[in-house]
Order: sequence, then C-alpha cells, then structure tokens
Amino acid sequence: MHIYAFGSVCRGEIDHGSDVDLLACVNGPSPRIDPQKYSIYRYERLKTIWNEGNPFAWHLHLESKLLFSSDGTDFLDCLGKPAPYRTSLDDCEKFKQLFDRSYQELQTSPNSAVFHLSCMFLAVRNYATCHSLSVGRPIFSRYSPLMLKPSLHIDPAAFSILTRARLLSTRGYGENIQPEEVSVAIKAAAVVPSWMETLKSERLQ
Repeated sequence: MHIYAFGSVCRGEIDHGSDVDLLACVNGPSPRIDPQKYSIYRYERLKTIWNEGNPFAWHLHLESKLLFSSDGTDFLDCLGKPAPYRTSLDDCEKFKQLFDRSYQELQTSPNSAVFHLSCMFLAVRNYATCHSLSVGRPIFSRYSPLMLKPSLHIDPAAFSILTRARLLSTRGYGENIQPEEVSVAIKAAAVVPSWMETLKSERLQ
C-alpha cells in the first residue's frame, strides 16, 4: 500500500474550507480504508491513467507527496512522467457545456441555486486546469481561472460566491448563498463564455 497527499494542502492553499486530499494505492479490495476520506485506486488503474495522460495523473505527478509506503518505494515516482495530455479539446467542450447548462438553469429559476453555482465553479475551474495542462503550463489550483493568461476577468467577490457554493454543495460547509449573491454571480459570470472561446482559440493555434 502507498498513501499520498495531494491537492490544496500540497500547494499551501489552506483555509477554513480546505480538506486534506488523500490517495490510497492498493492491490485489491481494502475495506479498512474509508472511501469518504481517501481516493482509492488500484495500481493497475493508476498505470492506465498514466499511459492515457489523464489530467489526474499529471496532478499526482506534479503535486502529490508520499505519506506512507509499505515496501519503502515511491510508486508514483516509479511510474515516471505521464503520457502527453491529448484530450483537451473534448474535455474543455464538456466543461463548457456544463457551464452553459448550469448558467441557463440558474437564470431560469432560483431553485437549486447552490447546486448550479457549484457546477459553474467546477466547469470554470476544470476548463482552466485542462487548458493550462494542454498548453504546457499546468495549474491545478482552485484559482486557476484567475491565474491563467488571459485570466478570467471576474469580480473577486463573485468568484468567491462560486467557490462558497462548491464547498456548500460538496461538503456542507460555509455560509449560505443569499438571493442577492446569486444575482451578483449571474451578472459576473456573463463574461465566462467569451473567455472560454479565447482560450479555445489559443489551443487551436
């Protein structure tokens, strides 16, 4: 067994909403490992995503930290560099569609506002991350849309609403999103589609 930390704790992006992302590498069923606390991957599956150039493989390759090794080796380090990431156009298109659907639903009805805002954040963050990896400048931070060049020109308060919605939706943590904040997020997010198109043009060059 090998156990790694990854994510925000390895980047130093720690705040009250942070958790510790943990990866458990195993050979088979491991009932003693809590799937609510660990991302559990078999060794063969990790080899597969490494060979696919999967963004998660790149994330682990660049940012994970070994916490425990049952045999004294660093399994992920032994896998070497993942294969090139080649599915950015398809992946980014999926995240664009997720954003478009969630944004449209949010404008149509205030029902499930936190869920739709959470999906919008996921779409924007993952779009930025996949783009950054495709152009050789990988950024896995939750703030990746703001760290890219060109960055997403969105009011920081509005971006904070999206991140809060994600925490509320996935972890039940944080202050509730107020109706006026939903309106702020809707207005600010109007710039997202054109920003995504600009990044798409860069990938196609």
